Amino acid sequence: MCPLTKLKQKFKKEDRLDPTIDDNSYLMENELDIKRDGFSRDKDRILFSTAFRRLQHKAQVFSNEKSDHVRTRLTHTLEVSVISRNLAHYLGVNENLAEAIAVGHDIGHTPFGHEGERILDDVLRGQDDLGGQLSVKINYGGFKHNFHSVRVLDVIQQKYEDKKGLNLSWQVLEGILKHTKTKRHSINECQNCGECWDIRRFISNEKVIPRLYLDYSFSVTVEGQIVRIADEIAQREHDLDDGFRTRTIQNIDIISYCEGIIKKELQTNEIGSKDGQLKHVKLLENLVKKLKLNEKSEGRYYRKETLIRDIIDYFIHDVYFEAQKQKENISYVYNSYGNLIIKKEIIKFSPAANELNKKLESLIKTQILNSWDVNKFDGRANYLIKQLFKAYYNNPLQMMPYGFQALKKKLEENNAYYNLVLSESDLNIKDIDFKKDNRSDIQSVFSVLKLKNIDKKLNLPPDLQNPNIKELAERYNSLSKLSLSELENENDKFIKCLFENNLAFLSTISDYIAGMTDNFAIKSYEELY
Repeated sequence: MCPLTKLKQKFKKEDRLDPTIDDNSYLMENELDIKRDGFSRDKDRILFSTAFRRLQHKAQVFSNEKSDHVRTRLTHTLEVSVISRNLAHYLGVNENLAEAIAVGHDIGHTPFGHEGERILDDVLRGQDDLGGQLSVKINYGGFKHNFHSVRVLDVIQQKYEDKKGLNLSWQVLEGILKHTKTKRHSINECQNCGECWDIRRFISNEKVIPRLYLDYSFSVTVEGQIVRIADEIAQREHDLDDGFRTRTIQNIDIISYCEGIIKKELQTNEIGSKDGQLKHVKLLENLVKKLKLNEKSEGRYYRKETLIRDIIDYFIHDVYFEAQKQKENISYVYNSYGNLIIKKEIIKFSPAANELNKKLESLIKTQILNSWDVNKFDGRANYLIKQLFKAYYNNPLQMMPYGFQALKKKLEENNAYYNLVLSESDLNIKDIDFKKDNRSDIQSVFSVLKLKNIDKKLNLPPDLQNPNIKELAERYNSLSKLSLSELENENDKFIKCLFENNLAFLSTISDYIAGMTDNFAIKSYEELY
């Protein structure tokens, strides 16, 4: 039996966010005598989505304009998927679930890699007002690609006419969310810091939240933990490979660098004492032998390919042996849903491999991420994303029409807090038709959504005349997490509705930009400017 077979997730119909809406497709498969694992369905739903296809033209670190062989988000995703499936197979857990999480883990990434992510995060947490374009800086919870991946799959992509999202299983969404960090700071620093990403801003229904197990910083399924470590391994692999291809780092540098670290650790016996097991030390010794043998090859391409393969092979074996070591101390429970919940992080590097991974990551950050090529690319991305956001903020009708459907839906939902009515036309903002209504009403609605001239554009509550937008923003901060039933008076309901609409407006722009490929973002900029 494989080491972790008893922890394998088994799909149940109730694992879906809405277990009832797929009944017809299940009946059809029964008639055809087809049996397909529910996690396999989830994987296919993600693979056939438009958001997944766009990953082929989203950068990982380098622009694909530089070389046809440079990684994109799509090739990175496929590599994570392969590593995840193999690890799941070796460990005896659900391969389909691991693969489903892997193919969706980066689906919420922005164009231009992490630089695009940073810009949207700064805008949505009140750190950047785009040169004074925004009326006031408000922390709406920011933007993070793993949270947005959940949003893409649970809100933006649509499989059903009257339902949001793809109706995936909780295991897939939870694994995607936790493939990277979910807090800005360490747990000790992050108690009610007010700066972390707010999951409620990224989901269609708050009923999802309990099934994301946010009390755990790691995934509560072995398969989710596998994807997290596979993502780390794949990043080391392709960052080194891309660095070699672009000659940002040299073959001999990485060989001597790794060899020096490993020899030092082995000589001082630090790693041996940390691990407490000979297997990890033998793995390191074997890696050193391979690196020495690799040095003798005269072919640059062969040396590069072999070195990277050997390092990745080392990490995968290390994770397998570490999981074997951890299996005797596993803490798990079956909760009220009947779900198997892992209460401990068991899929991780040994202390030895973790040390090596950190050293490699430091090298990559120093020699690749600080390089002229990457910084030129990031600088261009920073400028383009900001200019696009400014353009769509100033004239939202420059965006394609499909984004306004979600905005209008959100305005209708927010109307439950307060009826915002234009003073000139008596039009309720929730009833605006961005295609058919007259230009004056549309512009007035946009003005309100930007928090501009609200005293002139809206019918205000009787005792809220001459409002100061900054004072209202301060009041909203204390109201942001309150439900309708918890709001005490009409003024608070008005403020809550006003700023929730502002968030909906900014999120519409953010969703639109985040969904772009690098190519489409560049094309859009050229058309606008």
